[in-house]
Amino acid sequence: MNARELNPPPDGAWMGWFDGSALPNPGRIGIGALLRKPNGEDVEISRRAGEGDSSEAEYLALIALLEAALPFQPPQLLIRGDSQVVINDIILPPARGGQSAKGMEAHRARVMELIATLGGPEVVSLRWVPRHRNPDADRLSQAAVRGPL
Repeated sequence: MNARELNPPPDGAWMGWFDGSALPNPGRIGIGALLRKPNGEDVEISRRAGEGDSSEAEYLALIALLEAALPFQPPQLLIRGDSQVVINDIILPPARGGQSAKGMEAHRARVMELIATLGGPEVVSLRWVPRHRNPDADRLSQAAVRGPL
């Protein structure tokens, strides 16, 4: 099953999925993301992103996805990822117990900046999904981390 079958977008909405991998953890980082336009056209991201741990890989994948969406200025962008650390770091405000994951403050700030540029939480929403509901982004991140140097 692919992301298209699992998460059909609402009319006019853009969909995005992200995933990051570190091999070993910490180690080489691969990021994967899929941005789906309302017409079904996909923009795939799969690349190496240096060295780090799995949380950094997840954050870099989300940043890459948001940066890919910028030129399109989607009216609604629904993002899914399987990293509870990153999703909770972004959606839980400090007043509700949220705080930046240790060492990820700069990545969180960049994500928040990109979300604001895209129109804020009225336009961009993030939701956690289990790994089996994120197969395309996982495939792209795995291909990047395991591919040739």
